[in-house]
Amino acid sequence: MLDIKDINVFYGAIQALNNVSINVQKGEIVAIIGSNGAGKSTLLRTISGMLHPRTGTIMFEGKNITTSPAHEIVKAGISHSPEGRRIFTNMSVHENLQLGAYIRKDAEIQRDMDAVLNRFPRLRERFRQNAGTLSGGEQQMLAIGRALMSKPDLLLLDEPSLGLAPNLVAEIFNIVLDLNKEGCTILIVEQNANRALEIAHRAYVLETGNIVLTDTGRALLTNPKVKEAYLGG
Repeated sequence: MLDIKDINVFYGAIQALNNVSINVQKGEIVAIIGSNGAGKSTLLRTISGMLHPRTGTIMFEGKNITTSPAHEIVKAGISHSPEGRRIFTNMSVHENLQLGAYIRKDAEIQRDMDAVLNRFPRLRERFRQNAGTLSGGEQQMLAIGRALMSKPDLLLLDEPSLGLAPNLVAEIFNIVLDLNKEGCTILIVEQNANRALEIAHRAYVLETGNIVLTDTGRALLTNPKVKEAYLGG
């Protein structure tokens, strides 16, 4: 589904990604783990068109999207729930969800909004509230729900558990598993490496802009180097 080959991404003169190659097969959960500053969010921003690589290629379902603008990448079937949620705080929950479907003209938007609200009942309870009044966990649910409103084939999740209480972290990861069981392919960036590797079919370890290791999630959970560096021993 997604095939990234040898991308190099820079912020000015500073190189953030160095010859990074990854792939995601249809139906998978693939995790990217690594420390702060490793380039994880940069990778997702590059896939979703907010950044463009200086060299290398990004193919999605056989189409070259390396230089495509972000709105065209959403139309192609990739949706991004960004780090920090980035919801529109002065707009209602309803309006945020509507914006998630801005590219769509089909007759199923309301049906899909109902599905999001059924998945996240707290959003239904706060449907007319300004998004800025929601708790951190509710805002994360809204960010994921907004991304789902574009009907993505590939969902990019950037640090979905960041700053959440442990019970909400468990809830978010259960939602990720449910989405995958329903057919959504997911690429997740997550500092909670234990939880990410527990649910991932495969994973990549990113260090200072370089992919240094890749394996199944289960294998990386027991890898001594990964345990020492990311899993607390």
